[in-house]
Amino acid sequence: LVKNPNLCVPEHLAPLPPHIKDKIRRSLRCRHLSPDLLQALLHKNVTDLDLEDLEITDSHLEVVSKYKNYRKLNLNQTKKPSFKAIEKENETPPPCESSICQVLQGCRYLHTLFMAGWQSVTLEVMTTLVTSCPHIRFLDLGHCRPGLDDRMAAKVGELSRLESLSVTGSTAITDVGLSNIGASQAAATIKELRINKCREITDEGIEMLLMGLEALEILIFNGCPKVTDESRLALDRYLREHRVNVRQLSWTVY
Repeated sequence: LVKNPNLCVPEHLAPLPPHIKDKIRRSLRCRHLSPDLLQALLHKNVTDLDLEDLEITDSHLEVVSKYKNYRKLNLNQTKKPSFKAIEKENETPPPCESSICQVLQGCRYLHTLFMAGWQSVTLEVMTTLVTSCPHIRFLDLGHCRPGLDDRMAAKVGELSRLESLSVTGSTAITDVGLSNIGASQAAATIKELRINKCREITDEGIEMLLMGLEALEILIFNGCPKVTDESRLALDRYLREHRVNVRQLSWTVY
């Protein structure tokens, strides 16, 4: 089945025991997973689902949303052609926000969500995430278009167990969004923050962010063209008070 995915017939796979389904699903390359095949290989005890770089459609999400015991969902789309802004005549349209919300609703055990490269991450999606998945610890929203904006940043800050957040490449987040994160509930728990390639943030945003973060260990903000040497001075001040925590810092000044 793994060597020849054409042999994977949903009707033949559906009756298999869950542990056999898990082995087949993990061995298949994601690009071969049609919605019908995904339906045949999922079951109520699946806790870790990796669909990275499958060209996810609303039909795929409809299947995923039928189960609610997920602990980790990897839905990264960073290798899709559309991520490189290459338009194709027959390109599958991205899933709508309501389909994503349907997946998140009721996933109260979810602690890890990777959605890098998505085009449908909206305030409604973030609101659903906060209300339905309060135990989120690891969240990747890197390279979403246009990306996490200031209002969404405030909403994400309500995740009181959040430890790792990536908004790499966001063209929408500004100093206001960084200030929102620094003043949020999550500021006490965030250990890793990746805001590299965010073109609208400045030294003021970095300083306001650092004023609120208490548990920071890793901060990455390379490729932010409006950041200057003032941010390095803010980091020096932060390190004098939190050096015992910090493990990795990476930045570029202009």
